[in-house]
Amino acid sequence: MIKDLIKILLFIIIKVFPKKKNLLVFGDRAGRRFADNSRYLYFFMNKYHPEFKCVWISKNNEILTYLKKNNYLACHSNSLMGIYYCLKAKFHIFNFVEDDIHKVITLYSDAILLWHGVLPKKALRIDVETSQLSQIINKKMKKFFIYPNEKLSKHILDRFPKNKYELLISNIPRNLIFSKNYYKNIDDFRTNDEISFINKIKNEKKNVFGYFPTWRPDGLELFRDIKQPDDLKKIDDILDKTNSLLLIKRHMNSDKKDKNRMYNENIEKITAYMQTLKNFRFINYDFDLNSVLSLCDVLISDYSGVIFDYLFQDKAIITYAPDYEEFKEKNGFSLDPIENNFTHYAKNINELSSYIGEFCSDKNLFIDKFKDQRKKIKDLVFLNEKGFDKIINRIKN
Repeated sequence: MIKDLIKILLFIIIKVFPKKKNLLVFGDRAGRRFADNSRYLYFFMNKYHPEFKCVWISKNNEILTYLKKNNYLACHSNSLMGIYYCLKAKFHIFNFVEDDIHKVITLYSDAILLWHGVLPKKALRIDVETSQLSQIINKKMKKFFIYPNEKLSKHILDRFPKNKYELLISNIPRNLIFSKNYYKNIDDFRTNDEISFINKIKNEKKNVFGYFPTWRPDGLELFRDIKQPDDLKKIDDILDKTNSLLLIKRHMNSDKKDKNRMYNENIEKITAYMQTLKNFRFINYDFDLNSVLSLCDVLISDYSGVIFDYLFQDKAIITYAPDYEEFKEKNGFSLDPIENNFTHYAKNINELSSYIGEFCSDKNLFIDKFKDQRKKIKDLVFLNEKGFDKIINRIKN
């Protein structure tokens, strides 16, 4: 009873607080990161819609320092100005959950949930509040969920209380900003550290294979079929012979030990060994993956949404998935990359090594093999239109 009264009081305070029509607040991953769709929409609105005042809300002081240094408006979520902006904002715009900006204020504010990409796998369920009071409050707010495909959105929207979000079909910012020839200077959407890293890799003048697998609760994101660290030597050898390197980025939650993730000491040893290999390069956890995708000649992944993001590059994809049958049975797919046959499929590390050699022997043949299928999937998943005007129009209107 007391909790319900507090919720009602908070809702009333937040709703009656005068809103500023041109004020928007943005955030990501519980205030820890500056990445993904909210980051790119924040950059985009600052550059192309100066009539809006855009504020990045974060708990990370390094992010705040970087943005302020580069003349962007940013505030700590628990500061007086941060709370003020959150209360005044017309919309809260974020990628994952309300805590991306402010756990309490965002929950009772009009919001746009951009999500973090299109997923081939079925989304893992999360605990959500479904009380009658919460549902009544939800109906009093404008909350929009952005996704480019109505059918594929269902398995994600089912995670939330019924009718909490209204589906708005639109392409998502992170895809179009890095698609070919869409923006002349995509460095406008990168951080200085990302630009420096990209230039460093380019200067090596090597073939670049990007290995970006999905998050796993058991901790086994990378090379699930290897038995010992030395098994990775065959990958390093083929990279050496073909003047190539392997660019690796573990999932952003891979460095966290929490109740949803098992800690695997052997994986930590394997990861440490990878750091010693000549042709392996690691991307910083804080880097946004989309900012470096165009750097890769070939994408290697399993069931991550990055395989859909990479379709905008029109380059070859290798699905390296030793546990495909097991994953299919236990988790399932919203769109199966193997059954839809738009990627090369490596069942184990030996087949992955062979594909690396094949690409370097005849790049055009390797890229063109699934070219038509990739276009078919891209047209199926994404809207055939430039820009994300539907999001902008929703913000304006």
